[in-house]
Amino acid sequence: MNRWYCAYTKPRAELWARTNLWERGFEVYLPQYLKRRRHARRTDYVAAPLFPRYLFVAANLDAGVSRGITYAPGVSNLIAFGGDPAPVPDAIIAELRAHEDDDGMMDIDRGRGIVSRYQLGDKVRISEGPM
Repeated sequence: MNRWYCAYTKPRAELWARTNLWERGFEVYLPQYLKRRRHARRTDYVAAPLFPRYLFVAANLDAGVSRGITYAPGVSNLIAFGGDPAPVPDAIIAELRAHEDDDGMMDIDRGRGIVSRYQLGDKVRISEGPM
Protein backbone atom coordinates (compact mmCIF):
# COMPACT_ATOMS: atom_id res chain seq x y z
CA MET A 1 0.00 0.00 0.00
CA ASN A 2 1.36 3.40 -0.98
CA ARG A 3 1.76 6.00 1.72
CA TRP A 4 2.97 9.58 1.46
CA TYR A 5 6.48 10.46 2.62
CA CYS A 6 8.35 13.74 2.68
CA ALA A 7 11.60 13.92 0.71
CA TYR A 8 14.31 16.49 1.41
CA THR A 9 15.85 17.79 -1.80
CA LYS A 10 19.09 19.45 -2.72
CA PRO A 11 19.00 23.28 -2.70
CA ARG A 12 16.70 24.70 -5.41
CA ALA A 13 16.34 21.21 -6.93
CA GLU A 14 12.67 20.53 -6.15
CA LEU A 15 11.55 20.51 -9.80
CA TRP A 16 14.51 18.39 -10.87
CA ALA A 17 13.85 15.89 -8.08
CA ARG A 18 10.13 15.82 -8.94
CA THR A 19 10.89 15.03 -12.59
CA ASN A 20 13.39 12.31 -11.69
CA LEU A 21 10.97 10.67 -9.27
CA TRP A 22 8.15 10.79 -11.87
CA GLU A 23 10.47 9.11 -14.37
CA ARG A 24 11.04 6.34 -11.81
CA GLY A 25 7.29 5.77 -11.58
CA PHE A 26 6.50 7.49 -8.27
CA GLU A 27 3.52 9.72 -7.60
CA VAL A 28 4.99 13.06 -6.53
CA TYR A 29 3.34 16.14 -5.09
CA LEU A 30 5.13 19.48 -4.99
CA PRO A 31 2.86 22.23 -3.61
CA GLN A 32 3.66 25.55 -5.30
CA TYR A 33 2.49 29.14 -5.13
CA LEU A 34 2.99 32.23 -7.25
CA LYS A 35 5.78 34.22 -5.68
CA ARG A 36 6.07 37.91 -6.40
CA ARG A 37 9.49 38.74 -7.83
CA ARG A 38 10.81 42.26 -8.26
CA HIS A 39 13.77 42.98 -10.48
CA ALA A 40 14.90 46.17 -12.15
CA ARG A 41 11.73 48.11 -11.28
CA ARG A 42 9.62 45.32 -12.72
CA THR A 43 7.36 42.95 -10.81
CA ASP A 44 6.25 39.54 -12.01
CA TYR A 45 5.11 36.23 -10.51
CA VAL A 46 6.95 32.93 -10.70
CA ALA A 47 6.05 29.45 -9.45
CA ALA A 48 7.90 28.64 -6.23
CA PRO A 49 7.75 25.67 -3.84
CA LEU A 50 5.48 26.21 -0.85
CA PHE A 51 8.00 24.27 1.26
CA PRO A 52 11.48 24.97 -0.15
CA ARG A 53 13.64 21.81 -0.36
CA TYR A 54 10.69 19.49 0.40
CA LEU A 55 8.28 17.47 -1.72
CA PHE A 56 5.95 14.54 -1.10
CA VAL A 57 6.32 11.06 -2.60
CA ALA A 58 3.76 8.23 -2.52
CA ALA A 59 5.45 4.87 -2.21
CA ASN A 60 5.23 1.43 -0.64
CA LEU A 61 8.45 1.33 1.37
CA ASP A 62 7.68 -2.24 2.47
CA ALA A 63 8.42 -3.23 -1.15
CA GLY A 64 11.98 -1.91 -0.76
CA VAL A 65 11.73 1.13 -3.01
CA SER A 66 13.27 3.65 -0.61
CA ARG A 67 16.59 3.49 -2.46
CA GLY A 68 14.79 4.40 -5.68
CA ILE A 69 13.67 7.58 -3.93
CA THR A 70 16.83 8.54 -2.07
CA TYR A 71 19.12 7.83 -5.03
CA ALA A 72 17.04 9.90 -7.46
CA PRO A 73 18.98 12.93 -8.69
CA GLY A 74 17.99 16.01 -6.72
CA VAL A 75 16.84 14.09 -3.63
CA SER A 76 18.95 14.13 -0.46
CA ASN A 77 16.93 11.77 1.73
CA LEU A 78 13.55 10.91 3.20
CA ILE A 79 12.47 12.66 6.39
CA ALA A 80 12.75 10.12 9.18
CA PHE A 81 12.12 9.92 12.89
CA GLY A 82 14.03 7.32 14.87
CA GLY A 83 15.71 6.04 11.71
CA ASP A 84 12.47 5.12 9.93
CA PRO A 85 10.94 7.27 7.19
CA ALA A 86 7.95 9.10 8.66
CA PRO A 87 4.68 8.73 6.74
CA VAL A 88 2.65 11.87 6.10
CA PRO A 89 -1.08 11.42 6.79
CA ASP A 90 -3.25 11.41 3.66
CA ALA A 91 -5.40 14.12 5.28
CA ILE A 92 -2.49 16.59 5.14
CA ILE A 93 -1.96 16.00 1.42
CA ALA A 94 -5.72 16.28 0.82
CA GLU A 95 -5.87 19.55 2.79
CA LEU A 96 -3.00 21.04 0.80
CA ARG A 97 -4.59 20.01 -2.50
CA ALA A 98 -7.92 21.47 -1.41
CA HIS A 99 -6.30 24.92 -1.27
CA GLU A 100 -4.98 24.87 -4.84
CA ASP A 101 -6.54 26.96 -7.57
CA ASP A 102 -7.43 25.66 -11.05
CA ASP A 103 -3.79 25.97 -12.13
CA GLY A 104 -2.53 23.87 -9.21
CA MET A 105 -1.07 26.85 -7.35
CA MET A 106 -1.62 27.66 -3.67
CA ASP A 107 -3.34 30.97 -3.11
CA ILE A 108 -1.36 32.46 -0.23
CA ASP A 109 -0.61 36.04 -1.27
CA ARG A 110 -4.03 37.33 -2.21
CA GLY A 111 -5.86 36.98 1.11
CA ARG A 112 -7.93 33.88 0.34
CA GLY A 113 -5.36 31.14 0.90
CA ILE A 114 -4.32 28.87 3.74
CA VAL A 115 -1.98 31.35 5.37
CA SER A 116 -4.08 34.46 4.93
CA ARG A 117 -5.33 34.39 8.52
CA TYR A 118 -1.79 35.01 9.80
CA GLN A 119 0.25 38.18 9.63
CA LEU A 120 4.00 38.58 9.89
CA GLY A 121 4.93 38.55 13.58
CA ASP A 122 1.83 36.66 14.79
CA LYS A 123 2.51 34.09 17.49
CA VAL A 124 1.26 30.57 16.78
CA ARG A 125 1.06 27.51 18.98
CA ILE A 126 1.43 24.04 17.50
CA SER A 127 -0.78 21.80 19.62
CA GLU A 128 -0.40 18.43 17.88
CA GLY A 129 1.57 16.59 15.24
CA PRO A 130 5.29 15.94 14.74
CA MET A 131 6.32 19.52 15.54
